[in-house]
Amino acid sequence: MNSSSQLLQLASWMSGEYSNREQSLDQPVWFVNLVWWQRPIPFNVLGSIAIFAEQANALILDRPYRQRILQFVENDGKIQVKYWGFKDPVAWTGAGRDRDRLNQININDIEPLAGCLLDISFVNGRYKAEMPKDAKCCFQYLNESRQVVLGFEVSADEFWSGDRGVEPETGTAIWGAIMDFYKFKKINDFSPEITHQ
Repeated sequence: MNSSSQLLQLASWMSGEYSNREQSLDQPVWFVNLVWWQRPIPFNVLGSIAIFAEQANALILDRPYRQRILQFVENDGKIQVKYWGFKDPVAWTGAGRDRDRLNQININDIEPLAGCLLDISFVNGRYKAEMPKDAKCCFQYLNESRQVVLGFEVSADEFWSGDRGVEPETGTAIWGAIMDFYKFKKINDFSPEITHQ
């Protein structure tokens, strides 16, 4: 499979609404029950396939957070995922469940997140995304600089998130996938919404 076909397959597999309900019931101490939305945005926003992502505690679905855009790019035959943040994240709260609002996103609403880039490999029937060595992903949140280690694995019906916030000085994980991946199952498929031009 060439990299263009792989990029499309990766984006298709990732596009959906996900829940980690089973994991949260099995290990409630370590894993909150979350719903995670990853939904395609119009191709013309970035001139490439990209998806809007946000998540919410399953008990308070009307308060999603961590709004961002994941852009799929090819570099020298390799696939990478580049992260963008919203200048006003609150304005896009809940857009993961609202296709019409996602159609209104334009390039002026978002900004690239420096250092927030993942390299994609295909291993044992799954796509694996890892930050390049020495990469540092930082963003502003409530007027504070936060550092995040990003990563995921995805198959046709599962999405595993390894995202975790770290203490910049020590590298100690302080939130997110501290013990293991958050393991989500796809409960709604948004791949038919992907556009190529």
